[in-house]
Amino acid sequence: MGLFNTKKEDDIVEAKAVKEEKSLAVEKDAKKADKKVVATKNVVDIPNDGQMAYDFIVKPWITEKAQELMASNKYIFRLRAKTTKREAKVAVERLYNVRVESVNMINIPSKKKRFGRSMGMKSAVRKAVVTLKKGDKIEIFE
Repeated sequence: MGLFNTKKEDDIVEAKAVKEEKSLAVEKDAKKADKKVVATKNVVDIPNDGQMAYDFIVKPWITEKAQELMASNKYIFRLRAKTTKREAKVAVERLYNVRVESVNMINIPSKKKRFGRSMGMKSAVRKAVVTLKKGDKIEIFE
């Protein structure tokens, strides 16, 4: 019986040590949560270099309708799938040094497309219609 009792005592000591380690880890996590810094790529947090804007903007969307909208100071850009309005706004401001008044998002879903006998998918597109403040222009479209 003495052999079994020592194992139980050792298990109790190990269990207490594990509980203490867990409580210390929880306290450290709580301290980190107070000082936690978001590690995601966000244009707003990056210094004003404009290079990060390319992570959100794919390219300008140039069509006849887009050319007509430029008369009313609206420009259209193709975006990455997960880009938000705020990220699009800051990216355009940093990339082209303009002031953005508003951003409207357009999601075009993927569609089925036939290629001979086989079926394929046309990829989904996310666009942003960016309205600039009076007096601002993006010269690359002109």
